[in-house]
Amino acid sequence: MQIFRYSLINGELYPDEKGEVLVFVDGSLVSVLSGDRRVENPVFHLSREEASLVQQVKKLSQLTGVDVDLLPVLAYPGKARLISLNRVMGYIFEEFVYRTLSHQFKVERHVKTFESLFRLTGERYHNIPDMLVEGRIPVEAKISFYNYDQLQEYSTRFPTGALVLPYSSSCRVPSGWRYFTNFLVDQKPLLNWLHSLLLV
Repeated sequence: MQIFRYSLINGELYPDEKGEVLVFVDGSLVSVLSGDRRVENPVFHLSREEASLVQQVKKLSQLTGVDVDLLPVLAYPGKARLISLNRVMGYIFEEFVYRTLSHQFKVERHVKTFESLFRLTGERYHNIPDMLVEGRIPVEAKISFYNYDQLQEYSTRFPTGALVLPYSSSCRVPSGWRYFTNFLVDQKPLLNWLHSLLLV
């Protein structure tokens, strides 16, 4: 459990190390206490950047049908809130891709595909793709930023894989891999490609 202090100003909660309002966060549970009174339906003040991210999360949730509770995310002050909002967007999109693929294929999530030799070499390797389709094809679902080196590491084990993005974007993937943009609007290109590979 984590505890944060806030001040209540004009009905909104502002982070304040000397604030009288205590916000308790325990996983997805949030309790807000002002003295001995519980604050129902707390409203956290949002910066412009935070408000923009909240709107993006809500829009993405609406487009995908993946519901999320933002209260545990907004309860965190400062940079932690921004990081959490970006993580939630990543979660929503990955969940949408997973649900879409699971209707037609056997899909495993976050499977360790090979052992990392970090203890021996001191180097970290990416070895857990977002999804593994039919045990053969890794699929990485990313909102915006993706790590080419990560894809390159996966490609040493999997000659074929996919990078999936929700919107239009230009991408670079390893040889043998494909990228699919605008997935929120059109899922058929990825599904058709997977079918063509898995029928072989």
